[in-house]
Amino acid sequence: MSYRRPGYYFSPESFGGALREVWLAPSRFFARLDPEGGPIRPALFASTILYLNLLLGTLLRAALAREFSYSLLYAPLLGLVVALVLGPLLVAGFAALVLVVLEGFPSKRTFGPTFRALGYATGIGLVLWIPYGPFLAIPYGAYVATAAVTQTLKVGWKRAALATLLPLGAALLIVLGIR
Repeated sequence: MSYRRPGYYFSPESFGGALREVWLAPSRFFARLDPEGGPIRPALFASTILYLNLLLGTLLRAALAREFSYSLLYAPLLGLVVALVLGPLLVAGFAALVLVVLEGFPSKRTFGPTFRALGYATGIGLVLWIPYGPFLAIPYGAYVATAAVTQTLKVGWKRAALATLLPLGAALLIVLGIR
């Protein structure tokens, strides 16, 4: 869906437009998101966000340690492969878990729109490579994922929050190694 601004056309699903809308007006963005738009753009969006995090995080660690070596030349290529594979897989897994909590199983009717919305919700993760960025990104990302589920599946905030926070909480516990 695109709309006209004075002087140029703007698509809310372009990378910059989607990133801006997800950060600044997530409920409006997900309400206007076409549920039948296909999985390619959100999958590439999630992969790009993951790739930028991997690349910028590697460069920041190298700059802070002052260890610039030839191994940094391999980071962009290896990071691209990892991001192209893992980005869509992580979003698909999260969408499936959200639908399991909401409906008991992921259905063909709801998986596509949920994947699209949660693929764009990954835009909040753009700041994860910045020191202390996760302190902002994790709670705001939970809010944005809840807004995505609410607007996409037309469920109440309580059900959407439960459906998004249970898988996110489990993932955080796994990543942090808390038993």
